[in-house]
Amino acid sequence: MPSSSPLPRNRSSQISSGYSSTKSRESHGSSRPGVDSLSAQTSVSSRTTITTPLTNPGTPSRLHHGSNHPIALLLGREPANISQALKELRYLILTEGIPADTDGMSAFRIYIWSILLGVEPLSASQYLRLVHKGPSQSYSKIRDDTFRTLATDPLFHRKVSEASLTRLLNCYVLSRESATRNRDTSHYVQGMNVIAAPFMYAARSEHEAFALFQAFLVQECPAYTRPTLDGVHRGLKLVDSVLEAVDEELFSYLEGKGLLAKLYAFPSVMTFSACTPPLPEVCVLWDFLIAYGPYLNIICVVAQVLMMKDELMEMQSPMKHLRQFPPLKAREVINSVMKLIPQLSESLFQEIVDHAKL
Repeated sequence: MPSSSPLPRNRSSQISSGYSSTKSRESHGSSRPGVDSLSAQTSVSSRTTITTPLTNPGTPSRLHHGSNHPIALLLGREPANISQALKELRYLILTEGIPADTDGMSAFRIYIWSILLGVEPLSASQYLRLVHKGPSQSYSKIRDDTFRTLATDPLFHRKVSEASLTRLLNCYVLSRESATRNRDTSHYVQGMNVIAAPFMYAARSEHEAFALFQAFLVQECPAYTRPTLDGVHRGLKLVDSVLEAVDEELFSYLEGKGLLAKLYAFPSVMTFSACTPPLPEVCVLWDFLIAYGPYLNIICVVAQVLMMKDELMEMQSPMKHLRQFPPLKAREVINSVMKLIPQLSESLFQEIVDHAKL
């Protein structure tokens, strides 16, 4: 991809101290910074109406502003320019990562995800109003999925209860029924339970996770939430196209075995790779995806397949290996993605950018 091409992204972004009432928004039509190089000069276009600090004296101590980590230092100072601060934040996520403990817990992560997704504050009382509406029309479908969400991950189940996950998904359906005034179409589809999992794990409260989850689905991947899963199926075809573009040998080998992405990559595309443990590594990958665009998961899936190439090429039945991807190594995947992007034509890359929103 030519270095002059940014990754387009429309964003209403709140840059404030935690959930301050002071807001700063990027206007409609703003662009997403490019990720075609590891340069701090990566372009970003943002028309910000009000310049506000990332922090103020009321910022909660949870952000650990005394830390010497570059992201802590950035969040702890008042930026002269919001666009430049966002650009720097994204670049630091790419190069330094968000500080976290070995369980993937971070005082910074959910705050940064809120900034990058432009999530407005949601009070507990607003969320409780949805809870008190009771079961949605999709409630039984939700219950069929929640008990098996990341079933083998002890970190997730230590922090998140099935009851909390069920409530959050039910409230999402109720909110979409209200927003669209349509109770005839199911607003819950396969995979939503797994997409909700990283938000539930990283957030400090259930209603905070709900606000982020809803914004992610509505803004980033509406085509993934349709009953027909249009965006997911487009994404699977794009996995094939990207693999063919960057490694024709492996693509041809798998194609000769009848192994197109729709047979092995459906869970990874549908859940933005959240289905592949361990969860702390998923959170690191999502830091990158939320910073630079969740559509990049298509290339992340290809990167994971390429990491298995040697084993796959030696197997007569590679589907056995593809059925369950190896444990996720987020930084290796991200580094691979950065190398793969320049190998893609601009038209193919634009299809990736657009596929989840059409």
